[in-house]
Amino acid sequence: MKRLYQCIKNKKVNQSQAREAIYRVFLENEEKCMSVADIRRELSKVYTKKVSLNTIYRHLDLFVSCNLAVVIQDDFKKAYYCLTGDEPLAFTICRKCNRVKKIAFHPEKCDETLEDTDFITIHKKCEKCS
Repeated sequence: MKRLYQCIKNKKVNQSQAREAIYRVFLENEEKCMSVADIRRELSKVYTKKVSLNTIYRHLDLFVSCNLAVVIQDDFKKAYYCLTGDEPLAFTICRKCNRVKKIAFHPEKCDETLEDTDFITIHKKCEKCS
């Protein structure tokens, strides 16, 4: 939550319970990439008030602008959001089912052109579709 509070301070936005609840959903699903529908479904389990889609998108935009989260789009332009950390991220997107999965990324094993990369996406068939 410390990163969220720093973002709120830096962007000079008001603290809100909905924003904190959405961020908690990310923290509880740290290893997952979630669509807005996934976020909304998980949010309804932990937050009793109704949150509009507009509010969710607005908060997600804030998270991305503060590097708290990244947004990945599949081939059909469906957006998935994933929490960032200290390490660069890598994702696979299945060419057949469009499943997005977070994977380990080791920049030290890569070409120097990837040194300053925030994240990469790899398009390949997932284990279910292989």
